Amino acid sequence: MFKKLNLKLLILSLFILTAAFSITVHSLQNTENIDDEALRKEFERIYNIRSGCLVSGDTGPLNELFDTSRKYGIYSLDHEIKRVLYLKEWSNERGIQFKNIDSVVRIKKATATGDIVKVSLEESYRFDYIYDDDPNLTLNSFGVGIRHTAKIIKNQGKWVIYQDWYTDCFEDALQSYEPGSAAVFGYSDFELPVMSGFLTAVSKTGYNRERAVAYADKYCGTAWGSGNNYKYNSKYMDYNGAGGDCTNFVSQVLGDEEAGGLRQDTTWLCSFPKYGRGSGSSAWVNADALKNYLIYSGKAKVIKAGTYSELTAQSQEGSKAHISNLCLGDIICYEKGRGNIDHFAVVTGFDSKGYPLINSHTTDRYHVPWDLGWGDKKIRFFLLHIN
Repeated sequence: MFKKLNLKLLILSLFILTAAFSITVHSLQNTENIDDEALRKEFERIYNIRSGCLVSGDTGPLNELFDTSRKYGIYSLDHEIKRVLYLKEWSNERGIQFKNIDSVVRIKKATATGDIVKVSLEESYRFDYIYDDDPNLTLNSFGVGIRHTAKIIKNQGKWVIYQDWYTDCFEDALQSYEPGSAAVFGYSDFELPVMSGFLTAVSKTGYNRERAVAYADKYCGTAWGSGNNYKYNSKYMDYNGAGGDCTNFVSQVLGDEEAGGLRQDTTWLCSFPKYGRGSGSSAWVNADALKNYLIYSGKAKVIKAGTYSELTAQSQEGSKAHISNLCLGDIICYEKGRGNIDHFAVVTGFDSKGYPLINSHTTDRYHVPWDLGWGDKKIRFFLLHIN
């Protein structure tokens, strides 16, 4: 009896192992047979339908892009709808029209498990817009780069989104945004001033603004408009996934010899080992520490700290808004809660209305309007002029 039982267990074990081996082989075969180019075209199709919704403000076409039979698909759809409504309301408040938004996709890795394909990819957005009151209808363009981990599945012969995780350029605004609540933007009751900035080649501290901006444009990563084949400067550590890379990037813009060239010291510096990438001190990579260092070292002065309304409002005497004092190569700090600097960006341009544009890392941005994605009325900004 025991011999018969042992024989049955042995046969059952062999069956389980064979089945597991078959599943593994099948998965590997699926992986080997994945057509990256076909996947890229599918994601571009899906993302460009979504981009069309961002332009039109119509969320209807989004319903066909997601697998809403599962909770992750429902979550992803809800998130995309909220993004469309946010951007429509933001652009209305700003007095601009988005004319076109395009997405280009680069597949980094793809694996198949059963009917689901998991993909790591980079998406480069291009946004084109004009101002409503511009008689010349000047077209302005900016770029955003996003890294996705997505899953797609076929539904009635068409690929749909099963799950899509990414660091969103609108995320901080969406956390407190409620559709129809224009007050969340903090600037619906006054007219935006015409703004302008200037470029001084080298400041009194030896800061080279022209090279700082060129560096920021070259190494701003996955965003449309970026140079260096959509890659960061490989000699530095990349802190994406480890707290974010925005402060590390701004320190590079300020202090790299190819960039601004501000003199480093024992507090603010980046060290390069014989092998491997350069890693920075706390003041180099930590947002609060860098803000404090720049101010107390005398390398920068605070133009003004405040909400969007406070920084863009003109005084009754007609003096220009504080935001118009920014120059190319200056820095903006984004504060979420008192004393909590959450993000850094560098001023790299001005659009057709003279509105400041910024570059940053983590969510990679190229010449993006400085407040886009930060429309929460509780957000405060520190405008820092590099001396």
